[in-house]
Amino acid sequence: MSLGNMKPNHNIEDEKWALLAMSIYDDDMKLTAGEKNKIAEELLTEKNEKEELLRIVEKVDLYFDLKKYPAEKALEKVQNKIRENSKRKSGKLRKLIANPFMRVAAAIIVAALLSIAGYEMVANKAASVRILEVSSVDQVVKSFKLPDGTLVSLNSNTKLKYPKRFGKDTREVTIEGEAFFEVKQNIHKPFIIHAGNAQIKVLGTSFNVSAYPRAKLVEVIVETGKVQVLNNLTKTNQISKLILNPGEKGTLVYSSNALLKTTNQDPNFMAWKTHNLIFRATSLSEVIGNLEKVYKVNIRLDDPKLNGLLLTAHFNDYPLEFILKVIETTFQMETQKIDGQYILKAKS
Repeated sequence: MSLGNMKPNHNIEDEKWALLAMSIYDDDMKLTAGEKNKIAEELLTEKNEKEELLRIVEKVDLYFDLKKYPAEKALEKVQNKIRENSKRKSGKLRKLIANPFMRVAAAIIVAALLSIAGYEMVANKAASVRILEVSSVDQVVKSFKLPDGTLVSLNSNTKLKYPKRFGKDTREVTIEGEAFFEVKQNIHKPFIIHAGNAQIKVLGTSFNVSAYPRAKLVEVIVETGKVQVLNNLTKTNQISKLILNPGEKGTLVYSSNALLKTTNQDPNFMAWKTHNLIFRATSLSEVIGNLEKVYKVNIRLDDPKLNGLLLTAHFNDYPLEFILKVIETTFQMETQKIDGQYILKAKS
């Protein structure tokens, strides 16, 4: 019904009370305060009725604009207002307040206030658990501190999502890639990492997590403390949970959905962070794999037969060029760099 089609009526009908209530509350009508006032003027012809309802409309507009009210007291305030007005106003106004359709309108107003307050509470709660994301790009290792004091180092091409503020019972983050965690101890608030199809739970410890999607597996290697690893896709008769101690590795293999525990045999699992490389009769192919991961480069052996050569050495934060020189001298090789790629080949 448009404003132009409405006519004054001394006897307010049910459908017009409904229109009056809708004009006050229903956002879909998209009415301005002036249009709401005009509806009230056209529906209510007696002076006392118009003045009272216009005050109500103005109050509702004020609440909608400022939204500064305690939702739990909204109904009580409306009821008190009705009682106060009932004492002050004339018999005509008392009839107006007593009208069942006016009570419907009041109920709609209260519902509007409560719905807005509810929305604000949900919005405030959502804001308090706003999720942040930090990532490290190619060839960059990034370290930072989480809200609880936990230290995290991200390997290249890694993403970590965490809440701006942790909840009361847990500290939960999500990782895609590889990171080393030094978790701040809190026995009342376990630290939980979601990594692909695995979930890692700790109280206070240090460990490495590798969960690159392309690898189709999740690896957890513990340095200190204890770590619990859960398989989120457990099937019947398969291990669903592991407890890892220092020096142990947990692996979740996607292809078989198997959760395995072994002793960590890789002394370089943290070399991407520390640049501390240890090789004990290590095949040259494995050495190159470690160098590529730590220094973010591409290295290729010119002859596949060179893969089986064994290297024993310890490089503690040495430049890549120095390490390549050691390999050249040890195995009588030479290095060429073509289009950004290092190529190792036997001297002719």
